[in-house]
Amino acid sequence: MKKTKSVVICGKGELAIYICDYFLNHDEYTVSHVVADQFEPVNTKQTLAAFCTENAIPVTYDSIDHLPGYEADTFQCDLCFVVFHKKILPLKFIHSCKRILNIHLSPLPKYRGVRPVNWALKNGEKHHGVTIHEINEGIDDGPIVNQVSFSIYPEFEEVIETYTRSLHFAKQLFLDTMPRLDKINPRPQIESEATIFYEKDNHKLEERLTFTKEASLQALNRN
Repeated sequence: MKKTKSVVICGKGELAIYICDYFLNHDEYTVSHVVADQFEPVNTKQTLAAFCTENAIPVTYDSIDHLPGYEADTFQCDLCFVVFHKKILPLKFIHSCKRILNIHLSPLPKYRGVRPVNWALKNGEKHHGVTIHEINEGIDDGPIVNQVSFSIYPEFEEVIETYTRSLHFAKQLFLDTMPRLDKINPRPQIESEATIFYEKDNHKLEERLTFTKEASLQALNRN
């Protein structure tokens, strides 16, 4: 019998569940463990942890430290997919994975960091994107595996609308990438084109702080 590839999923939300379900129903892979973030997006109908419980997938919360064998330096996996995971992963974990990929809702190298959809709308962008890239010790700056671009409409779209469409493109990008993953030669990001945003910058988003303008202004006490 052919040995399956072990997969670890780190993250949260609808997209993480979608990717986890793909591997769960693919004969070449076994989901060996999930590291689920504690706080799910507000629009998530089911938590990643609940999905894992329903499907008998071993799950830990927030930290990779409790993965079997991690503290003893015996942990390893064939593939790790990171989907909106809150914490920066240490080199020890990265080196424990034969391959580790992140799916990021931006056209990297633009909009590295947090809330890329919010910032794209705040800045009046006409196009946005989704990127699958390799993870290294930097923030969203690893080589690009695959990418898709699409139009966005800051003049009338709310963040929730653009975000939801971004998830749609992310799912399709994932499906297009997986059958070709071993054949793709990742390309370095162009550093001169890079932009990055941090949590400390969130207040500058103003009316684009949350999923809707009304809720954002309420959060800023400007209603």
